[in-house]
Amino acid sequence: MNIEIEKEFLYRIEILEHRIGYTFKDKTLPLTALTHRSFAVEYHRPIADYEVLEILGDAVLSLIVSEILIKTFPSAREGELSQVRSAVISEAYLSKLARLISLGELVLLSRGEIAQKGMERESLLCDLFESVFGAVYVDCGYLIDPPRQIFNRLFREKLIEDIKKGDIPRDYKSLLQILTQKIFGKPPKYKLITAVGPEHDKTFTVECVIDDIRTRGVGKSKKEAESRAAKKAFLKLSKEKD
Repeated sequence: MNIEIEKEFLYRIEILEHRIGYTFKDKTLPLTALTHRSFAVEYHRPIADYEVLEILGDAVLSLIVSEILIKTFPSAREGELSQVRSAVISEAYLSKLARLISLGELVLLSRGEIAQKGMERESLLCDLFESVFGAVYVDCGYLIDPPRQIFNRLFREKLIEDIKKGDIPRDYKSLLQILTQKIFGKPPKYKLITAVGPEHDKTFTVECVIDDIRTRGVGKSKKEAESRAAKKAFLKLSKEKD
């Protein structure tokens, strides 16, 4: 990205580097990782947002967490590990890890997002966390070891402790799928009902359908809305089953 990085941006980058213990060779990568789409739209010069790095970071974190789970719980079965991994890389849990290093303080947001306290939203904090790990992965030449070292140093012990205490979110989409396969012999279906609001600040409504059961969930991302719809369906089915 051929832009001169402004002092305000450099200051945020330096804070990020200090908090994660990693110095970026390409300073435009952490800048991109900290830039929300709303800021990119509002900013007076071309600047990239974090959405591509977020996708990459999601895959990087999934691999790192999988390694930790397999090494820590070698006798666990595949289904158990998959459920725990899904819970750990969920918006609810990754946003919790993002708060441990105060990432919300560093994100670049539009004035409207700031007014609505967008930096406190779980979905945004999760995306931000993923994008930072995506940026590290790209900066180090697509090697997994540097982002793995950062995660292990900052979050591994906390992660294992939370898992052992059961202090992780429940993956209701996976739990619902297991339950519906058992009861109906098929998985639930999710249908997007509405996506309301400006491009950078949409609210999604998703319907979960399984036979004659229909539940709806609302969230700032489709993933969040699906999870909430799944939770309602799971609780309803679990109650009826009992």
